[in-house]
Amino acid sequence: MEELPTFYSTLIPLGFFFWGPVLVVLTLLLSWLWARSLKVDRALESDLNGFTREDVEKLFSLYGPERRAIYRNRLLPADLAFALVYAIVGALIVAGLSMRGYPWWVAALCGGGWLFGGLCDVAENLAIARLLDRFPILDEGTVAFASGFARLKLVLSGLGFIGAIAGYYLAFRPLAG
Repeated sequence: MEELPTFYSTLIPLGFFFWGPVLVVLTLLLSWLWARSLKVDRALESDLNGFTREDVEKLFSLYGPERRAIYRNRLLPADLAFALVYAIVGALIVAGLSMRGYPWWVAALCGGGWLFGGLCDVAENLAIARLLDRFPILDEGTVAFASGFARLKLVLSGLGFIGAIAGYYLAFRPLAG
């Protein structure tokens, strides 16, 4: 008797491999629009070269108390939510591909960028919140911690987009064959 093909788990449906990355892009856009509407530039978090204590001091002084409070209490929580969204989508890409029979390392290459990039983003946001809470006293170690995780986040998040495209291809590949 002929063996029937194994059906994939429906725990993470195929549609997720399209709609999960769409959700990430949508929340990225909403996060960017939210920052613009609050008139708080996020110059620290988007510098691939990192930032120094002097950069943080200059920016936070330029913001003034009102914009620092907006940054701390309104923008950082929204950015934290975005970080959790793309970390969860990355984790679900890893789980979904591994459930479809791909080796863990292949699944991790596809979803790991967003998973670990999101976790780095969370660590960076917590460090920036600490810097905002203690300003004008800036701890050099906290600045270096936030800067390092910001740089790592940017690289991993960028790789996450490439991995999501590869994950989409791999998830639908068995259907084409």
